Amino acid sequence: MKFHVISHTHWDREWHQTYQQYRVKLIRFMDELLELLETTPAYTSFLLDGQTIVLEDYLEIKPKNRDRIGKLVKEGRLVIGPWYIQPDEFTPSGESLVRNLLIGQKIGDEFGPSMQIGYLPDSFGQAAQIPQVLSGFGMNHALFWRGITNEETEKTDFWWEGPDGSKVLATHLPLGYGNGRMLSTEFKQNLEIIDENYDKLKEMVTSSNTLLMCGFDQRSANKDLPEIIAELNRHYAEHGSDFEVRLSKLQDYLEEVERAAENLDYLSGEFRKGKNMRVHVSIASTRLDLKKKNFDVQNLYEKYVEPLNSVSYLLGDHYDNDIINKGWKYMMQNHAHDSICNVCTDATHQEMDIRYEFAKQIGESVQNTATEDLLGKINFRDEGIPLVVFNTLGKKRKNLAEATLHLTSKEFTLVDTKGNEVPYQILETREENLNDNQIEIGVKNEDKFVFTTKIKFAAEVDGFGFSTYYVKETAPIANTFADVYQNGTFFNEYMQVTIENNGSLTIKEKSGAIFKGLNVFEEGGNAGDEYDFSPPREDILITTKDAAPEISVVHNGPIYAKVKIVYNMEFPVDTDVNDRSEDRKASTIETYVSVNRYEDRVDIQTVIDNTVKNHRIRALFDTGLKTKTHIADQQFGTIRRDNYLEQVEYWEQENWEEKYYPIYPQQKFVDVSDDLKGIAILNKGLPQYEILQGEKPTIAVTLLAGTDYMGKQDLVDRPGRRSGLHVETPDSLLLGKHEMNYSIVAHAGNEIE
Repeated sequence: MKFHVISHTHWDREWHQTYQQYRVKLIRFMDELLELLETTPAYTSFLLDGQTIVLEDYLEIKPKNRDRIGKLVKEGRLVIGPWYIQPDEFTPSGESLVRNLLIGQKIGDEFGPSMQIGYLPDSFGQAAQIPQVLSGFGMNHALFWRGITNEETEKTDFWWEGPDGSKVLATHLPLGYGNGRMLSTEFKQNLEIIDENYDKLKEMVTSSNTLLMCGFDQRSANKDLPEIIAELNRHYAEHGSDFEVRLSKLQDYLEEVERAAENLDYLSGEFRKGKNMRVHVSIASTRLDLKKKNFDVQNLYEKYVEPLNSVSYLLGDHYDNDIINKGWKYMMQNHAHDSICNVCTDATHQEMDIRYEFAKQIGESVQNTATEDLLGKINFRDEGIPLVVFNTLGKKRKNLAEATLHLTSKEFTLVDTKGNEVPYQILETREENLNDNQIEIGVKNEDKFVFTTKIKFAAEVDGFGFSTYYVKETAPIANTFADVYQNGTFFNEYMQVTIENNGSLTIKEKSGAIFKGLNVFEEGGNAGDEYDFSPPREDILITTKDAAPEISVVHNGPIYAKVKIVYNMEFPVDTDVNDRSEDRKASTIETYVSVNRYEDRVDIQTVIDNTVKNHRIRALFDTGLKTKTHIADQQFGTIRRDNYLEQVEYWEQENWEEKYYPIYPQQKFVDVSDDLKGIAILNKGLPQYEILQGEKPTIAVTLLAGTDYMGKQDLVDRPGRRSGLHVETPDSLLLGKHEMNYSIVAHAGNEIE
């Protein structure tokens, strides 16, 4: 048996401490590592955790050492890349994962060859699309730790297939990324480590090769490894053993495995089971305020900044990839697995908030510049004030657009380029002095009083195109359409949406399918921590099923209607692992339901005034269907998942690390359908849902989950030791007002288009 010792560190850029606090340690770590590699020729390899951001962080402080690093990388002794930062695999978008590798590879190329292995030692579960993402970069290997069990394979190595048919040779680490970290100058202990690993892995390895990962979190290089390995090999040679130990690279190990890979198992899909090591299946509910910001900033770059700049560049304008990548970097620095999963201190989360703000500022400024460049190339007609609508998607669309106009008259007409009048609906009009928003230099500017008017109208725009409309300050033609909202029901050509007395929604889709009991709110205790939701032993669930909310109309007209539903609730003020407190406190849930004439979607904006601690609020959607599976959006496609997981019945008996149940991550939607009809719940930055009731599924989307500690012990759904530190995280209680946005689409057929 050949034991491949991989000398490495796992460098959490931020977690228990902030980035700068950890960076102080990083500087010393890197200084010592460079000295060790340069003065010890026998130290042939060190793996720098597969993320090149470590080099950026170090060289910002010590740029003089750049050439030293480059020399070691070119010699193959310092192994860098391929990622920019070690990512979570479920919350970042597909484009974010691609940019992570793209920027990581670009930085790596500045020093020498990057490791071409999808190295994911500590991500909380493995996403099904990883083989496809890696294959797109020409990578043929992956290595990870968490999420896979003997229910999938008894072996350490297998072929992992992506949804598109791509495949990579994957190795998982049953004993983690530190199974050789205790190697030391204690010879007897070293023999025991080798024997222990052999005994545990001999039936699992698929070749005569075994990995010994010698490193751990923020761990310095083991300077004694060459001598340790030499002593072990002398011992095995003297005793006629077939054991051989070598200081190795992951690439060397995987090449050995690949020589015997013909009969390996083929697996596909995601790996999220916490049998042998926790994957924290409910982790996506923590700090949903930050996860929403992540969604918003990703959307800004992917749907606006990049497309508009690309079109502008094709028309001869400037494309500044450096500043755009700087914005991406700020965003991706928050995609580290501990960061975006939000299992950090409050101080760390506050710094994440700042980075999202930096990325947003850069993105919006770049977008505005590109938009101005594009507007400068349009030959407008002298037919009124031009109003331009851009479509950054690749297909033609007709959707509701919102615009704010500054006019000298309250009456105006909106026309298209053919002179046809376009219906619009006024949402708000107020008088404003535009001079208030201008800088005065030396002299006072002249006042410019206008009517600032917000409108909605249906815009029809080609893919990657624009449409120009003109505003004329003349009286419009009288509207002939009926109002969208009438007698408690929204109407358009696609559906009827009725607000019931308890505030829930009933949708009758145009094919005749009816869905009842939609958007019922459920509140319950959360005795968990930042890593996991977990209920108290005796929970109290409060729902709006029998509520009597206040219902009022906010907007109603021929194009668009918006109705406000207010629930005045009382919740237990706190929760611990045993039960919920008897004292209660008032809390308000406001939900705004919107429907427009042109789209088959019910838009919902919910605002929760959170006044209590350690609880969870979800929106429930009773599908009324009978089906065993559903689909959810993931990076670059959808994934089909089970509504019921049989492991719920035996996880405790088999001593799993945590409960495995149908609570799942998502990108932008989840859809439950049968052969005839279905219902999809779309979201903007709500990455978690659970399927309740098994084959008669109710979709439960997490809107808010508050917790007061990073880590706790002995949870109902996660017994035993805590994860993380037992430090208070008051910001993670999410006290105050929080807004969530999601939508309902009822449809015919198997799944949403």
